[in-house]
Amino acid sequence: MDWGSVFSSIFSPMSLLMMNVGMAAGIIIGALPGLNTVFAIAVLLPITFGMESTQGMYLLLGTYCGAVFGGSITAILVNTPGTPAACATVFDGYPLAQKGRAGDALKTALVASTVGGVISCLSLIFLAPQLAKVALSFQAPEFFALCIFGMSAAIGIAGDKILKGLVMVVLGLFLSTVGIDSTEGIQRFMFGNAHLLAGIKPVTVMLGIFALSEILVKCKEVVRPEGTGSIKVNYQKATIRVTEILKYWKTLLRSSIFGIIIGAVPGTGSAITAMLSYNEARRASKHPEEFGQGCIEGIVAPESGNNATTGATLIPLLTLGIPGDAAVAVLLGALTMQNIIPGPSLFASNNIWVYCIMGGLMLINIFMFIQGSVFIKALVNIVKVPVVILLPCILMLSTIGSFAISNVIFDVSVMLVFGLIGYFMKTNDFPFPPLIIALVLGNYMETNLRRSLILSKGSVAIFFTRPICTVILVVAILSLVYPAIKSMIGKVRMVKSAGSN
Repeated sequence: MDWGSVFSSIFSPMSLLMMNVGMAAGIIIGALPGLNTVFAIAVLLPITFGMESTQGMYLLLGTYCGAVFGGSITAILVNTPGTPAACATVFDGYPLAQKGRAGDALKTALVASTVGGVISCLSLIFLAPQLAKVALSFQAPEFFALCIFGMSAAIGIAGDKILKGLVMVVLGLFLSTVGIDSTEGIQRFMFGNAHLLAGIKPVTVMLGIFALSEILVKCKEVVRPEGTGSIKVNYQKATIRVTEILKYWKTLLRSSIFGIIIGAVPGTGSAITAMLSYNEARRASKHPEEFGQGCIEGIVAPESGNNATTGATLIPLLTLGIPGDAAVAVLLGALTMQNIIPGPSLFASNNIWVYCIMGGLMLINIFMFIQGSVFIKALVNIVKVPVVILLPCILMLSTIGSFAISNVIFDVSVMLVFGLIGYFMKTNDFPFPPLIIALVLGNYMETNLRRSLILSKGSVAIFFTRPICTVILVVAILSLVYPAIKSMIGKVRMVKSAGSN
């Protein structure tokens, strides 16, 4: 390992700049209610196209971490989570702000977020290489099984909307087949349009369904009188010390472990971690009655937990090529733009790049603490930006970004089409992450399926005669049917309890 090259890449001026620019952008977007982490990464994704791969990833990872923390700003100040990851922060953050301790609440969220992020980075550094060594024995059947597992995780993201999640997965798989067949060179679903030779670009789809559809939804607010206004907030300077926050070290450690475990499982996410961490902290507390009344520990738990998922979600991405959540699915799209294929071979062929990313993520979390400490009062003003100014700026960035991918107007048209499709899906409560994961993984899954069938001369038995492949497929199937089984068991218990009464 050439550690000199790793450190020179991490600490180069451009790398440090990208980390901080991404962090600032993530905090700003994350602090705006309704604009989530996936949106933040998708908007900045096209900018990375002409960058060196590590610097582009630093920009996006900074955005990722910053957006997760940024959501706590509005959660604390205006009782509205900026992102789903801050869904549990409102329970104690806003009541504490109402007591005149908004600064203390924000500082607690910042310190807890930093601790959770650093612990998560350590898990990535120590766990990912070991998992990659095991995965190096994988061949085409195992990679196909992993893709199936990724698809099952994508459907699982939909929660109780399994049918809608399945529809989105099928749509994503269909879109991934557009263009030239990589095995036989046959044109598929192009309808005579030469612009579709290379297929539909995932980045363009992401900008449409995440950014443009969100703009269309927010436009409803603009036509209302209250939509042109800004959010009124109050800020009081922090008086709490870092040592007073760190005395909850047990909660910090427990919530971070939850974040690592949940983040490493594809199809979960930071929102689940935040709720679980908060509930467990309240259960383990000696004073559970203080939760919901402005309790410091009630902010420490969800904020350390949700930020601990940031590094953990990269473990399945880097080692297996499976995105841990929707935000990391966008990062997967960024890697494919740079011709970097995540998976076990990445650690063997490009291990310097991997350790650059790991070290950079650690530094990004440190920068988050520095930026938050210096600029947190100024960042509060983000939520005061009028909607009528914000929406045109986002639309302009999205349009420029979609055009910059290949410098053709056709990509802008594709973004507009998927923006309308995304608006329809959003208003009808269809989940977006399954579509993106299926679109990104679709071609990879098809390629490995066909390679496996070539190896077995057309026999599907190859997927059931290889132990690792079989185990992965069984786990994928169980992850799909488990929610239904759990629901049935719950109904049976309710019937029995009703009968006994």
